[in-house]
Amino acid sequence: MNSTKRADLKPGNKVSRAVRTLERLFGVPRWRTRDPLDELMLTLLSQNTNDNNRDRAYHRLRERLPDWRAVMEADVGEVEAAIHPAGLSEVKAGRMQAILRWVEAAFGGLSLKPLGELSDDDAISLLKTQKGIGHKTAAVLMAFAFDRELCPVDTHVHRIARRLGWVPARASAEATFLRLRPLIPKGKALTFHLNLLRFGRTRCTAQRPLCEDCPLWNDCIWEGKDNE
Repeated sequence: MNSTKRADLKPGNKVSRAVRTLERLFGVPRWRTRDPLDELMLTLLSQNTNDNNRDRAYHRLRERLPDWRAVMEADVGEVEAAIHPAGLSEVKAGRMQAILRWVEAAFGGLSLKPLGELSDDDAISLLKTQKGIGHKTAAVLMAFAFDRELCPVDTHVHRIARRLGWVPARASAEATFLRLRPLIPKGKALTFHLNLLRFGRTRCTAQRPLCEDCPLWNDCIWEGKDNE
């Protein structure tokens, strides 16, 4: 495709087109809404691992320590052993317990439901004061637990956004989140996030992406596509 023609496409138009294209390809995904504290703990376990390992660790933790107070008050070694399948268990166990103590102190109990009274930005900023909660983790919590109009930016979303020219090539993940936010059609942020995850895992992969017959090929500005 002619590079000049690609350059004429505004990021907002490209994003809207991608939303429609991915919905035709994958459909409109559904998701499970969890209790906010459950969602946060699950998301912490997901860091630097895959979904299968995350889920195994989460289920083992809930079987051995069935409520968050039990997790908070347990010996850290017991928590480490339970979440071992998720990897980095020593780091994650300590952070989870510290965050649980913060939640109880900040909100008067082991519940994050009061976050629902805050704006998206205020809630994200508050969550990010805690070690282990970055912008993506905070956005995931607000999107999935509170149904907020947010598209969390993980490694897949970040990679696709840069390859398709929605954001500058050197944009950070947080900058990508902020730039994408006003470009996504109303009501589509979370479903777009889920479809981008699927697209990034199955087609626009980090290594050897399946560029042949890619439905977004004409909008792609990634230099590596010319070598595919």
